[in-house]
Amino acid sequence: MPKKRNNSKPLEDTLSLIETDPEVKSFIYQQIHEFAPYVTPETLVMVLARDPLAQKEIEVSADDFRIAIVLKEDDASIETEACSPNIFDAIRLAKESMLSRLSEIQNKVENSQDRLNAIKDAGSNSQVH
Repeated sequence: MPKKRNNSKPLEDTLSLIETDPEVKSFIYQQIHEFAPYVTPETLVMVLARDPLAQKEIEVSADDFRIAIVLKEDDASIETEACSPNIFDAIRLAKESMLSRLSEIQNKVENSQDRLNAIKDAGSNSQVH
């Protein structure tokens, strides 16, 4: 069921939904569970409400929900955000954006590691004639 705004305070409405609405909280937990392959037990996962009217990069309205997802561990952090008139869509879109970034990072790391391993293997395979 789409969650609508109650008044003209978009940030406060979003914060209230995230903090008190059991359906929204449950949906958030379901969505962030998908980060499990990419995070450690020490990773802090934050789902944040932001003022949609402060968004300058894309056109949004006061009726939009602006949701950010931040993963933080030690001094490193990665962040994505999304806007939508439906809070569930905003959360889902932010999650999908984060999964895409995490997958891209993982592929770069794995490909780099594969290349390094191949070079090491090639260097250690000395052939005797």
